[in-house]
Amino acid sequence: MSARNHHDVLIVGAGHAGAQVAIALRQRGYAGTIGLIGDETSPPYERPPLSKDYLAGEKAFDRILLRPASFWGERGITLIPGRRVSQVDAAAHCVSHVDAQASENADETSLHYGTLVWAAGGSPRRLGCDGHDLARVHGVRTRDDVDRMIAELPGVTRVVVVGGGYIGLEAAAVLTKLGKQVTVLEAQDRVLARVAGAALS
Repeated sequence: MSARNHHDVLIVGAGHAGAQVAIALRQRGYAGTIGLIGDETSPPYERPPLSKDYLAGEKAFDRILLRPASFWGERGITLIPGRRVSQVDAAAHCVSHVDAQASENADETSLHYGTLVWAAGGSPRRLGCDGHDLARVHGVRTRDDVDRMIAELPGVTRVVVVGGGYIGLEAAAVLTKLGKQVTVLEAQDRVLARVAGAALS
């Protein structure tokens, strides 16, 4: 088995949690090989600014990187970007992964590991109603999501935000500041219902 397709620790998910696992291992003196696989092509970055400073144009992307792009190679952490894990064989200590942008029939590549860390995070629940697949309907999770929104904003006057949690309200505040007419739709009887009391809501 070649060193290229084996990592002593393989971390699935190159977001904040996965990246921090890799960083912490090196900080604590771990000397084994570490692979960090994620479905985005960018190096690990902070997600909270996506719906605030990045959307507002107040922070360039390189300012929300968790570490400079050179950091990972300097610490012996192998980034495996743009890949989606499609299968885990725990008995064989092996994962299969495909191009994250490819169709369902994409060719799989195998990657072996000593220890697997699953830190893939979550995704926003997509709308299931008619029109969910129309143009100008976006989720907010990745840099690419927000870049697509930013590209469309010059031609937009009205925006509907579905979800009155932190991300929805932050995006609504930024869009209002950018001069858009914003309506927030929330399924609960108040915003921030999961995290705040009624008075704060």
